[in-house]
Amino acid sequence: MINALSHLVSLSDAERTRRGVRHTASEIAGQVDLWKVNFRLLAERREEIRAYLDPLLGASRKHVVCCGAGTSEFVGLCLEGLLQRGLGVPVKVASTTRIVTTPGDVFVSGWPTLLVSFARSGNSPESLGAVRIAEQADADVSHLIVTCNPSGLLAREAASLRRALTVVLDERTDDQGLAMTASFSNMVVAGQGLAHLESWEGYSESFAGLCGLGAVILERAPGAVEEIARLGFDRAVFLGDGAHVGTAVESHLKLQEMTAGKVMCAWDTFPGLRHGPEAVIHSNTLVVAYLSADGFAQAYELELLRELRRKRIGRAILAVCQKEIPGLDELADTVIPCAPEGAAPIEDALTPPAYVIVGQLLGLFTSLHLGLSPDDPSPSGVIHRVVEGVRVYDPRVFARTGELSVLAER
Repeated sequence: MINALSHLVSLSDAERTRRGVRHTASEIAGQVDLWKVNFRLLAERREEIRAYLDPLLGASRKHVVCCGAGTSEFVGLCLEGLLQRGLGVPVKVASTTRIVTTPGDVFVSGWPTLLVSFARSGNSPESLGAVRIAEQADADVSHLIVTCNPSGLLAREAASLRRALTVVLDERTDDQGLAMTASFSNMVVAGQGLAHLESWEGYSESFAGLCGLGAVILERAPGAVEEIARLGFDRAVFLGDGAHVGTAVESHLKLQEMTAGKVMCAWDTFPGLRHGPEAVIHSNTLVVAYLSADGFAQAYELELLRELRRKRIGRAILAVCQKEIPGLDELADTVIPCAPEGAAPIEDALTPPAYVIVGQLLGLFTSLHLGLSPDDPSPSGVIHRVVEGVRVYDPRVFARTGELSVLAER
């Protein structure tokens, strides 16, 4: 039986172009297959990457900074804890927009630093500016660039950096739609591979489980999400804990940008919602709950959903989980369990690439419901696929002369 997403992908080129889904629908639908392609790519380069990282990871003081702008920054949020555990070093996430404005808040003098840059196109001026500013830092910076575009400015910049390794994902991950979808989930998969360089065999088994989750979501979720899109909500709140903080942040951006801001979105952890942000939930708000399989975290999450039910706030609650949870159907209006039948749950930290598909689908179908074009939902041109009109200034020149000297621009 064809589902709502498969239907869009099966339309003629002319009809997909007319409806504004020439790229986005197929990019969402095809991403699980691309995970497997990029997993093999990482496997082939695993020893090369390990050899590159060994000198840094062997230093007495070191840390890792994951950076990117917008969705590319949120890749790091999905990976922060996993990388810290897998590499055994402190890891933090800093947007390139933060690096170019306040680099002194990111780099620690005297600490060897691995700057992991995530970028779809690599053509954003902040992406280029961040690595150039990092080269000026008194922190012995090494670069690991993960990008979807071998011809992008960031990939080309690697040749001029003191110490850099570039991982270019399959060219099909360089989404042509405005919203990053396949590029996001595939860069998260690449980052998960980096966290498991020393435990690849075990990760291979978990990765197969992740692909199973993704396939089930692509099968089960489109119809349910399309129905939710017809509710006409004008706010949405996304909730997640651990790695799913990144899932929630990315989902809130996907829905907001694909609806050109007609649906205003927020995100938080489940416990964090109580500390003020719960005020945003009114009678026409959708709540999306990305639930953990871990029983400890899940206890907090279910408690919050019970509270929302008691207070009778929100238009509808959509819950995403691996396995069915007893009593969850009483706490949520729609439940999407995504574990294949008979499959054991996988580590929560590995599931963001699968769970985020729900957020992508919400953006896609709500955009269509509002009469917008998901491929290019901003009719006034407020947002673009790659940011424009941005200059990045050289902090070293400004500190010395008080003059603004352009370091990168678009």
